[in-house]
Amino acid sequence: MQDIVLKIRRRETPFYNRLYLWGRALRRFEVPVFRPVYRMFQGERALRHIVLSNLFRIFYHTPLFKLRCGSVGKGLYLIGGQPLVMGHLKINLGDNVTLHGKSTLVGAKVFDSPTLHVGDNTCLGYNLIVDVGCDITIGNNVFVGDRVSILSYDGHPTAPSQRGLPAAPETSKPITIKDNVWISSNCVILKGVTIGEDSVIANGAVVTSKIPARSLAIGNPARCFPLSL
Repeated sequence: MQDIVLKIRRRETPFYNRLYLWGRALRRFEVPVFRPVYRMFQGERALRHIVLSNLFRIFYHTPLFKLRCGSVGKGLYLIGGQPLVMGHLKINLGDNVTLHGKSTLVGAKVFDSPTLHVGDNTCLGYNLIVDVGCDITIGNNVFVGDRVSILSYDGHPTAPSQRGLPAAPETSKPITIKDNVWISSNCVILKGVTIGEDSVIANGAVVTSKIPARSLAIGNPARCFPLSL
């Protein structure tokens, strides 16, 4: 069978060439779009997606994720499944927390009790990565955009000879993100950072040091400017 397919793809004879052309035409075959019928299909598909995704969220993903957490307030909302949790991470969530299923939460194995604290009314976006050594604390009313990394632990030593080993626990430092902070998409928050209340971290910023309250942080490494509120 594979030999025949190869001959068709090579179009070795007029017969195989004709089969090849028929196959190409079949691949491009379309049917007319009869709008009343396909609008009905479109509505059915959208309704089915809403109903099934919410049923899975309410009766499957949310209860399973709650079992993995130490404490969870009311109103937890998971988008698109449940986050991937790795290691023996302790998770404490406040009220009305929003988490995306395409997120990774990691507890470093060299720590006894790596803990992630998330406050009330906080939204954590798509493709979030949180690597917890020393504790990471995220306050109330915090908005974290998509593809943000919050890393309180290096993971591996910087010395090439030790690169395959876990980094020493003393290299980790806690991270604190205070209330009403907005972290835009594609940012990196590194160990030892405290971000003050009401601050905004601009898209793509790499935060390596303390951010005062009511500041705008921009760039790599992030520089601070007063934020007019």
